[in-house]
Amino acid sequence: MSSQNEIPALKLETIKLECDIFLGFDNQQNSYFIKENVLIKKSPTKHFQYNNLSLGKITNVDFQNPLEIVIFYKNFNTVVLLDNQLNEIKKIDFNLKSTPINLEAVALSSQNQIWIYDSISSKIGLYNVNTDTFKWISTMLENPISYYESDYTHFYWTDVNLNLYRISIYGTIEKLGILPKFDAIQLTKNGNSIYKTDDKSYYYDLTSKSSSKIAIDEKIISKFFFRDGILSIFTQNEITNYKIILP
Repeated sequence: MSSQNEIPALKLETIKLECDIFLGFDNQQNSYFIKENVLIKKSPTKHFQYNNLSLGKITNVDFQNPLEIVIFYKNFNTVVLLDNQLNEIKKIDFNLKSTPINLEAVALSSQNQIWIYDSISSKIGLYNVNTDTFKWISTMLENPISYYESDYTHFYWTDVNLNLYRISIYGTIEKLGILPKFDAIQLTKNGNSIYKTDDKSYYYDLTSKSSSKIAIDEKIISKFFFRDGILSIFTQNEITNYKIILP
């Protein structure tokens, strides 16, 4: 894996934020974070929160569509859908399904569906939240999923060997390549990604198999999030936003 020139980063602002887990920003610049296992959505003028302590620890939050937010509670095998004010729309308990399903991954898809990955069958499926029906769209995966994310039409994942795959809503699976070792990662486009390792941030180009260091001066990176050219670094109860231009 070769290394290219550094990607410059222009520091824009630093915002105080006390939380346990910073999640990121939606397309309206609302921030999402978790504090004491409560999901909080904060805008410049107001904030909303959702908590359901009976379902245990929040495993994952998908807010790519702010009108239909998906919360995954792995320990209770349950998914909760929220509206844009974090009111509960629907709770889906997969323990009650006639077919045993043990959720390992959950993300929003298109057409009132959510992506699910089941560790019992090792298959990826689509669950229709309106009709409460699901269909498997993959064959059995060779290796477990270690990281995943989605857009509406594709589900992306890496396995334990850092292979990156994606599957379409029609069930077509593609192997996109192999990623570098990472502590945290976020895909950008075309399978490229921003990742962190040893508290340094990099941009990885899948085609050229090359990493470029992102020139930021944070010493400890707890979490990062990238959207619309803004790289947000969360560290020690504050977010620092940087403007970066990816190749």
